[in-house]
Amino acid sequence: MSHFSCVLVGNESLLIQCAEQLLRAGDRIAAVVTRQPDIRTWALGQGLRVEKPGADLAERLNGLSFDWLFSIANLTVIPQAVLNQAQRGAINFHDGPLPRHAGLNAPVWAILQQEKQHGITWHMIEGGIDEGDIVQQRLFDMAPGETALTLNTRCYEAAIDSFGDLLNDLHGTGPQRRKQDLSQRSYHARLDRPAGGAR
Repeated sequence: MSHFSCVLVGNESLLIQCAEQLLRAGDRIAAVVTRQPDIRTWALGQGLRVEKPGADLAERLNGLSFDWLFSIANLTVIPQAVLNQAQRGAINFHDGPLPRHAGLNAPVWAILQQEKQHGITWHMIEGGIDEGDIVQQRLFDMAPGETALTLNTRCYEAAIDSFGDLLNDLHGTGPQRRKQDLSQRSYHARLDRPAGGAR
């Protein structure tokens, strides 16, 4: 098994779940970037370096050596200079089945558009928003009467489960990259309002 170092960026409890898998696997977390107090408290309790997001993040991380950057439940734009510091690449978690439902509020859009299937995707941070190669994906059938709460919970569970498989790949031959078929892409921007009904 080939261990690696990484930086984690995010503001939801999913980051902690993934970080604990990394630590159990013997990987080194060089820093956690978050503005969420509970994550900061957890990370400091583990003896990890913690930084806040910001335009000067690259300067604050200057000289820090790490292989991978993981963006986990993170809506903050990561400066390109920070992405460039990840020697092997940067990977993002998305709560939708890319290339479908790229952008924001993917579970809500899936419900409003009466999708039969949903899922989560881990993908490389490359190209445009949510356009990078897929490295892990979990698809599942939508349940009758699915709500945003139940679908988000299922996405959370799928994320934790699939992150273990992603780690196995990274410890072995590397990420199993699969290009997205962008002809099948749908995208929801910040100004789209799912509460107003399906598009």
